[in-house]
Amino acid sequence: MNAAATTLPPPPAPPRGTDLALLYSSNIQGHATPCDCVRPLGGLARRATVITRARADADGTLIVDAGDLFAGNESPERARRLAAAVAAGGLDAFTPGERDLALGVRALKQLPVLSSNLTDRQGGLLFPGPRIFRVAGVAVGVFGVTAPGTPADAARWQAAGIQAAPADGAAREAIAWLRNQGAQVVVGLLHVGPPAAARRLAGGLTGLDWAVLGHSALNLETPETTGGARLLEAFSEGKNLGRLDLHVVGGSLAFADAGARAELEAILADHRRQLGEYDRSLGGMDPAALEDYYRQRRVQLQAAIARETSTLLHLPRAVTGSWFENHVIPLDAAVPDDPRVSGLVRRLAPHL
Repeated sequence: MNAAATTLPPPPAPPRGTDLALLYSSNIQGHATPCDCVRPLGGLARRATVITRARADADGTLIVDAGDLFAGNESPERARRLAAAVAAGGLDAFTPGERDLALGVRALKQLPVLSSNLTDRQGGLLFPGPRIFRVAGVAVGVFGVTAPGTPADAARWQAAGIQAAPADGAAREAIAWLRNQGAQVVVGLLHVGPPAAARRLAGGLTGLDWAVLGHSALNLETPETTGGARLLEAFSEGKNLGRLDLHVVGGSLAFADAGARAELEAILADHRRQLGEYDRSLGGMDPAALEDYYRQRRVQLQAAIARETSTLLHLPRAVTGSWFENHVIPLDAAVPDDPRVSGLVRRLAPHL
């Protein structure tokens, strides 16, 4: 079986179809320039270049951010200039996080904010609610919800006249409204705290297709499935930019993961390699407890290999319908600066 598997030709490339590119970020936290790291990553000018490239090679783009764009302690002038640099690079929808709200509602007005649960003391929405975007002929509905990260955040919001209605109820209402208005794909911008809270919320929402997370600082190269939704996040401090390409083939909006088979094959090969290493190591180990561990691990690997082999048998070798691929793009030195945004970033320096 292994020999046959190695002689199979690679599957054909899936049909391109109509390519909708969702560019996503969160947790930039005021970082406008590359980090002072061994491998300098990030920068709003590099981010703008990636967005420009996506606009050139996709049939339609949508650029979203799930909050904590600001550090939360910026001067009003720096906040204004930072927002201007982000907007110049490209941004269609933004849901604020607790760092952003620390600056006050007025500081956010120049951004395309969407929020379905942030209200004033009288219960009126502080920002526009859900919105439908036409992206290469597809109606993409977007909504955002925010929850305070700590009791201290909640107290500060309340003092500033900002109320946060329960995120789950607001999200359900937003999804229902978007679907009733004809949304074919629904994207949620969820800034609701640590990963467990985001997974719990997304997993309980019927009709949600994709969720871009803020605050949790995950780096999801492979979108994580929770309930009927898939989760996206591209780490923090603006070091990466996520790009999800939805390829619509034949009008179908049921998307297969084009990389699922290759990823599972790689995992299976690694598990088989580990099993071989354990087999060579067993026999006469000292102490005996270490041999017991190896035997238990061997049983676990055998079970995993059986599951993965069975799953592969049911995965088609070739994708023929609609499909998606996701990339977390590192904003490294290989990405040149966008000249216009670079100029705006330089003007931030006196306001640090």
